[in-house]
Amino acid sequence: MTPSSSAEARRISEEVSYIPFGIRGLDGTLRGIPTGSSVLLAGAPDAGGDPFTYTSLARLMAAKHAPEQVPSQLSDRAEHIPESVTYLTLSHDREHVYSAMDAVLSDDQFDVLADHTTVADFSQRFMDLLPVPEALFDARRRDDAIEQSEGKHHEMDTESEPQPETFQGFLDDISDRLAEASDSLIVVDSLSDIERATEFGLPTGHELAFLLGLREAVVNWGTVAYVKLDRRAGSVREDTTINGLLHGSVYFYSNDEGYTTYRTVRVGSFGGALDTERQEVFDSIIDDGGFRAKATKKVGRKHW
Repeated sequence: MTPSSSAEARRISEEVSYIPFGIRGLDGTLRGIPTGSSVLLAGAPDAGGDPFTYTSLARLMAAKHAPEQVPSQLSDRAEHIPESVTYLTLSHDREHVYSAMDAVLSDDQFDVLADHTTVADFSQRFMDLLPVPEALFDARRRDDAIEQSEGKHHEMDTESEPQPETFQGFLDDISDRLAEASDSLIVVDSLSDIERATEFGLPTGHELAFLLGLREAVVNWGTVAYVKLDRRAGSVREDTTINGLLHGSVYFYSNDEGYTTYRTVRVGSFGGALDTERQEVFDSIIDDGGFRAKATKKVGRKHW
């Protein structure tokens, strides 16, 4: 409905809530993420996207459930942080996800995150759709914790031939699982796998339709969804199909300098909510407390 007055429009705007990033150096500098936002996390695999994700989730869960672990500036903003995390993985099994979290986080951070996270492991379902050589396919994991197909063929009698898995059915089941997690923080790991699936029969339009559907659903759910993409940030920003499709974006960069790697992070526009005349570029630092950011310089709009 069109607002009837500027006062009504102002009321609608003021009803938007923000949750912190959970990242030292970003919280306090930036207002936070508007609830109802889907956020693209894009960068090369070594650029810092994984440590950012794990640290953000761990510190947000600590703010919600173990406020003594984080500064009061973070725990005081816990009201709009969801109670739990749903981490949906397409390429890595749940053991890998937990191991990667443990490698980045402190013991306290890992414990509070693990206690409030559900890993929805679709990695083997994804493999079912690929032309994997038979010997390797037969050696795949078989685990009750792996997400199972919700297709109608499970309801058929044993004399009927099961219908083969399809990419559309796979996306439908992923979407159903995300809808079940509508009251939690959501991570989709990763868009890279869905892009790769276009090499094996998934129409590109279905990938985009999934993202558009997720974007609109998250608005209705009022939560925040991280969508990870393992691709160089510069390439993503030049891709007009993906760049700007979701509500906001965080870009991760890495540059080798001699024997060291210099990493930076840049927070993209959230529909104008975080825009300023000059955008800050942050150094990315990974230490015993996980990922943190340090503001280094500002760049004008023409360099965004």
